[in-house]
Amino acid sequence: MGVPGQLPIIAVGSGKGGVGKSSVAVAIARELVRAGRRAGLVDADIAGPDVPRMLGLRRDVPARSVTLAGWARGDRGGSGLEAMEVDGLKVASAGFLMAGSQGLALGSDLGDLMLGRLIRETAWGDIEVLIVDLPPGISFTQQGVLSGAGRVATILVVTPAEVSHLDTGRALSALRQVRTPVLGGVENMAYFRCPCCGEKTELHAPAPDDRTIWAAGVERLARLPFRPDAAIDATDLAPVLDAVQRFVRPPGAGDDGTAR
Repeated sequence: MGVPGQLPIIAVGSGKGGVGKSSVAVAIARELVRAGRRAGLVDADIAGPDVPRMLGLRRDVPARSVTLAGWARGDRGGSGLEAMEVDGLKVASAGFLMAGSQGLALGSDLGDLMLGRLIRETAWGDIEVLIVDLPPGISFTQQGVLSGAGRVATILVVTPAEVSHLDTGRALSALRQVRTPVLGGVENMAYFRCPCCGEKTELHAPAPDDRTIWAAGVERLARLPFRPDAAIDATDLAPVLDAVQRFVRPPGAGDDGTAR
């Protein structure tokens, strides 16, 4: 069973890499499961599929080839890609198709094809929300693939650095051109809190206020500290999860998410 029609999809994106986007996506997905949601997570960063390692999954045997066209048929006439389950969270990743040390070089068209296959042709079972960890940068074709699979909104991840806001501002412009809702933004790795004395040290020279995505109308939902283990506290994410839950359960919906 692939993705049901009009499934709520939360795309976690950024304008550049290295901002902790995958950590935020994993944390959102895990907290949704803890809140009782049947959630799936797609690791769509084809060049750097790090989600499996973050969840304690690994493949050590190198793949000889990856045949995208063969997924839909499989050996038994169904989907050729099974979602793996970790603590109740169902996960699909390009990292399951090759060893952790292997690289996969795809052009943009093939990358979008793989994204579509990961979403639509994975055997998800009965999920009710899908989190998609996008590669850095946001393209029109990516948004077309996502909107073709469900009802899409985006969470943007930045650091306080000006270049992070600049690049993510470009991504925001692309999202607005295709009318994809942005639920808000997460400012990640913003500061370090000393475990001994509690003193807070800012880790970046802040971007000028008028050059931030906040000035462009994105709501800052959370400001997260840097932690050496990359852990994200559920309390820190509470406003993000509230925004996601409101999107997943539209106004007037009952406890099961269906309209009354």
